[in-house]
Amino acid sequence: MSAASLARKLASNRIAVWIACVLGGSAIHLYLWQISEPPDLFSDFYKAYYPAAEYLLEKGLSATWPLTEAAAGGFVNIPIVAWLFVPFVMLGEEEAGWAFLAFGAAAALAAWWLLARMRRAEAMNTAPLLLLLGLVNGPMINSLREGNTTHIILLLIVLAFVLWRSGWDFAAGLLLGLCAVIKLPLLLFGAYYVLRGKWRVVVGGVTSIATAVLLSLADYGLQGNIGWYKDSVEPFLGGVIPAFNVQSIDGFLVRLWTGEGRLHDWDPMVPEVLHKVIRNILFLLVYGGAIWLGWRATRAEPPPAINGRLSARDTLEFVLVITIAIITSPISWTHYYLLLLVAWGLYLGGQLPVPDDRTTRWLMWMSLALTSLPVVIPEHSPNLITEVLARTVVSAWFFGGLLMLAALLRALWKLVPSNTLQPNHAGSHVTP
Repeated sequence: MSAASLARKLASNRIAVWIACVLGGSAIHLYLWQISEPPDLFSDFYKAYYPAAEYLLEKGLSATWPLTEAAAGGFVNIPIVAWLFVPFVMLGEEEAGWAFLAFGAAAALAAWWLLARMRRAEAMNTAPLLLLLGLVNGPMINSLREGNTTHIILLLIVLAFVLWRSGWDFAAGLLLGLCAVIKLPLLLFGAYYVLRGKWRVVVGGVTSIATAVLLSLADYGLQGNIGWYKDSVEPFLGGVIPAFNVQSIDGFLVRLWTGEGRLHDWDPMVPEVLHKVIRNILFLLVYGGAIWLGWRATRAEPPPAINGRLSARDTLEFVLVITIAIITSPISWTHYYLLLLVAWGLYLGGQLPVPDDRTTRWLMWMSLALTSLPVVIPEHSPNLITEVLARTVVSAWFFGGLLMLAALLRALWKLVPSNTLQPNHAGSHVTP
């Protein structure tokens, strides 16, 4: 079913739909909250953010790196970011976790509200459905339960998109730069805007990143920041993690070799030569295909704006960058897949320019089903079935990301009619 036809069906029963989505979604959310990973509530918050901020509160500007235990169990953002969590520490340990949950939930609701407003008139009644999708989204529940920041980043990305479509390029870049400081895979936005020549967005992003780096250098010194890089970035550039919640090309490939035995192993491994070869081939296909389609679109007649100042190509490529960043990052935790709610908000609102055909609907809905799965790893004993599942089903969110990627690349291909690429006698390209 297309987004437009779904909107028409929802419009005839507006109140009933709202009640069903809010009550049903809340009930499912509460149930999934009880069974979702991790078993310890707010584990990321208490392993990383809280102790780092507590240390800063005690030591002030004399604090040095490491702020907490190094690597995956410690604070992994550039050190200056830890200051953002100091206000929560002032509330006390238990209160801080619940306050951070409330703050994150408010950010997620704000992201929903902004996405729900970005719709065509005929899609206005998809807002309750989008709320339902957020409430039952497995990666969203996982991020909230972890006490992570991904659902907060969702709001910043949506705000950046709103600013970009309104012509506030520099401000959009500032927010995207902040997102990249906290979630390094989103640095891909910088490469994208450089390739597109969107220099005001690039300058905004560079401003955010440079400010964070300079503040961190001023506070912790060069050696402190080098220590952060060696602890929290470098091991994951050359190594791969086989744990169940790493949902990327690297995570999937390493589980093909390691199977069930290392689903709860978060120590980086040196990848095999065959792993590197296959990864590089897949990266070439993903990045090469996206760049070629972008180049092909550049040759065509500039498309008209469909969303503020943005064209169909702009909107597609914004979502495409998010998708590629997630599936190709050395480490993409399962909760990163909640960021694909940006694509679904635009799709339900009739603002994502994808073909309205059976193939697109199949790709989008299957992607939604896989990337919304609850993050649950049931108790099991090693046997043939669990080995097969570890190498396949455990990567379901990654497979959903691939389906989203296929839908977006296909839409980018179909966005450019072949007759717009025919050269005239002077070598330029015109529409007949």
